[in-house]
Amino acid sequence: MKAFALIISTLAFLVSGYVLFTDVQLSNGLNEYIYMSLLLILMLICIVGILINVPLIMEERRKMKVFMSKKLNKAMSGTPELTF
Repeated sequence: MKAFALIISTLAFLVSGYVLFTDVQLSNGLNEYIYMSLLLILMLICIVGILINVPLIMEERRKMKVFMSKKLNKAMSGTPELTF
């Protein structure tokens, strides 16, 4: 679920950044300012989502590496492992 949230945040950031840079017009209307500010707010929310989820993903990777190294050490030592 954390990886899914990270992927969605990254994808939304990229799409909103693309839309922001392709839809920039030189008009000075109030609607243009509101539209651009909403896109910037969306991008900031995506950045916060990415910053929240990246450390959690890295922590799970470390746990998996420790788990795999323990499995490897048990396999190399020759002791049978009971798995259910």
